Amino acid sequence: MYRLRLGSSIKFSDTDFYEKLAEAKTLGFDAVDFDIAGFCDEREKEIENYKHLAEGLAAVKNSGLFLNGVHLSFGVDWNFANPDDGIRLAAVARAKEVFDVVDPFSPFCYIFHGSLEPIPDEQRVLFLGALKKSLKDLRPLTKTRLCIENLPRTCLLNTAKEACEVVDGAQGIDICADVNHFLQEKTEDALLVMGARVKTLHISDCDYVNERHWMPLKGKIDWMKVIGSLEKIGYGGVFNYETVGASLREIKENYEKLFAMYNAAQN
Repeated sequence: MYRLRLGSSIKFSDTDFYEKLAEAKTLGFDAVDFDIAGFCDEREKEIENYKHLAEGLAAVKNSGLFLNGVHLSFGVDWNFANPDDGIRLAAVARAKEVFDVVDPFSPFCYIFHGSLEPIPDEQRVLFLGALKKSLKDLRPLTKTRLCIENLPRTCLLNTAKEACEVVDGAQGIDICADVNHFLQEKTEDALLVMGARVKTLHISDCDYVNERHWMPLKGKIDWMKVIGSLEKIGYGGVFNYETVGASLREIKENYEKLFAMYNAAQN
């Protein structure tokens, strides 16, 4: 029987963060991702929110839930692929500020976006070069695992092939596979290509037209094939949901249904 630990992303910017944390524990979740990107477009609010990171992280640790990932912010202030070295290095410096606060709480990994969008085809190599510089700059700043996320549309790492090329060219960078971000290939195929590079997940459904962050089984992702691919690549990490509008109870019910369906089909 194949079964992964259940997790969910919880935004630290949510006013009911602590209530959600307690509910996750009560419902039997195994892990959480501590998402600190809630004010990604409002830098002043983000700075204020970050003054309380240690308090939120302590609550996660005290809950007994596994601190799987800390999702870094994204947006213009966090663009690791900006060709302007000054802007790019400022983003790296912001990441270091977060690492310095979070590292003592021993998260399994940091999750981050490699770029913004749109990225014109003729400038893709330029932006990829800037991202690769940032990965080299980021890696020595923390001993915690760094997982770069595959992204949709024209963003960098918008295919499994490009994701592999980027992490294989870097030292000590892994992948967070967001399964609803694969718009140019089937999710189950992308996972097989990325293989053991995948160390954590963002679970939600899409229609293969755009990212949707729907509850699994609402969209067009073939979940039996996706879970099958995860088993084939030997993935043993957290099955971490990143959905929009779903309650933790609904997530727990969906998780139980998915793995019951998958394991029943194997018998």
